[in-house]
Amino acid sequence: MLEAKLGYTDGAGPNAAALWPVYLCFLVFGIMIPFTKPEFKLTTLLLSVLLALVVGLLAVYLLILIFNAGNPALREAGKSQFAREAVAAGMLFMIPFTVLAVLAQFGLGWNAVMPFASAAIMTAAATAGSEVVKKGAQGIKNMLIPAGLAFVLSTGWMMLVAMLP
Repeated sequence: MLEAKLGYTDGAGPNAAALWPVYLCFLVFGIMIPFTKPEFKLTTLLLSVLLALVVGLLAVYLLILIFNAGNPALREAGKSQFAREAVAAGMLFMIPFTVLAVLAQFGLGWNAVMPFASAAIMTAAATAGSEVVKKGAQGIKNMLIPAGLAFVLSTGWMMLVAMLP
């Protein structure tokens, strides 16, 4: 009998919660921002990469904190890494948006990095919430609170990027 294993429920391994692809996506968005400006400047590149990594760290660790705080039953049930695994799995949904942003910027000449980045953050946070629900969490809070956090982070990031030199 074939069994479909969706997500990381029932035995996620130690490599299941790797967060490096998430940070790589944020890094790529940060690298692309200076190419959207009229004139390329090294200071813009350095500041945008730093800003992207700070937003990435905030997004990941605040989501983990929110999921741990909002789901004490899962934390106490011996699933201590459920939040990290859910965030790692959900944030993988940033990869298609990152690829599309690169293709749009360098292949088509579109200046659409931040809309793709915002859509990536929003989708990834909501998907992380659905991953937590798959692990046994209860309540719509696991979808709405991460989406609200992603909205605040992506809006703040867009505003700060607009102020870069």
